[in-house]
Amino acid sequence: MAAFSLDLWQTLSAQGQHFLRQGDTRQAEIFYKLALSEAQKLIDDLSLSAEYEHSARLYMTACHNLVNTSKGQGDVDAEHYYLQLAHAQLQQFADNDALTELTRVTSLKMLDVTLVGLLEFHQQHQGQHWQVLSDALVDEHVAYMAKHQDKNLAPSCEQCEGCQHHPNNVTVH
Repeated sequence: MAAFSLDLWQTLSAQGQHFLRQGDTRQAEIFYKLALSEAQKLIDDLSLSAEYEHSARLYMTACHNLVNTSKGQGDVDAEHYYLQLAHAQLQQFADNDALTELTRVTSLKMLDVTLVGLLEFHQQHQGQHWQVLSDALVDEHVAYMAKHQDKNLAPSCEQCEGCQHHPNNVTVH
């Protein structure tokens, strides 16, 4: 497998944004799928997590871009697929013992974002059963975060992305 390249991920994402702004959702989708493939390397190779502590953010962003593209194409099934993919992959990723603490906390915070996306989707597209689906998803999320000692709720310093505040008044950037 080729090594992860942040430059390549950024270039692919920028190209996707360019085509999306132009209204060419098919071309945007191609570049976003390539960016997702690049981000998948971070999820698959945990040795990279120490170097790329924002792996989950990159992965979630790639999926989010594909969600937006799917919305633009009116493809509700693909939209739901990418929302679920981001949530499931980040749950598996955050559960891995090999992650650094900063990478884990960042991943848990990104799961809060994927949860909101899924809840919004359920409300808009799941008809009369959206509340049941949403309640079940929230219950599962609360239990998952409790398993991780609710680290997703740790305050950030608001000076940088992904920082972590420790109980002894120490912030790790």
